[in-house]
Amino acid sequence: MGRKRHRTGKYFFCAFTLLITFALTCCNTIEKKPQEPEKMSLSIEPIHPAAVQVPPKKEQPRDESKEHLLAGQRLLSMGQYDASVKEYLRVLSIAPNKPPGDEASFAIGLIYAYPKYSKKDHSKAVSSLTRIIKDYPHSNWSGHAKILLDLIQDNERLRRISAEATHENEKLKNMIEQSKKVDLEIEEKKREKAR
Repeated sequence: MGRKRHRTGKYFFCAFTLLITFALTCCNTIEKKPQEPEKMSLSIEPIHPAAVQVPPKKEQPRDESKEHLLAGQRLLSMGQYDASVKEYLRVLSIAPNKPPGDEASFAIGLIYAYPKYSKKDHSKAVSSLTRIIKDYPHSNWSGHAKILLDLIQDNERLRRISAEATHENEKLKNMIEQSKKVDLEIEEKKREKAR
C-alpha cells in the first residue's frame, strides 16, 4: 500500500558530500602560501685583479636638434611664441631633411595658425605644413599636418564666405534705408496733395 520511493534523499546526500569536500579542498589551498625558494648568492671573484676590465663608456653624441626642440616645446608651453619659433627654426637649420625637423615644422605651422598669436600668418602656417607633407611623407607628423592644413583651409574658406555675407548684408541694409527714405518722401507728397 505504499508509494514507490524516490531516491531524492540519496542524491541529496551525494550532493551535500561533494559540496563539503569541495569547500574543504578550496579552504585548504587558500591557506597554503607558496614558499619562496631560497635565494642562492653566487659571487665570482677574478683570479687576477688586472683581469677585470671595465669597458669604456661610450659618450653619446650630443644631439643639438633635440635640445633645441625641447627648448622650443618648453617656450611654447610658457606662451613665448616668438622665442619658440626661433628654437624650432634652429632645429630646421641643424636637421633640415630628417627628424626632428618634421616635428619642428609642424610646431611652427601650429604656432602661425594659432589665433592668439600676435604674428599669426596663415600663409606661413600653410607653407610649413605643406613642407612636412612634401619632405616627410612617411612621418607621423605628415598625417597631423594634413589634418591641420585642411582645418586651416576650411577656416579660410569660411572666413571668405562670412566676409561676402557681411558685405551682402551691408548692401541690403543700405537698400532698406534708401527704400525707407523713398517711402517717407512718398508719404510726405501724399499729405501735401491731401491738404
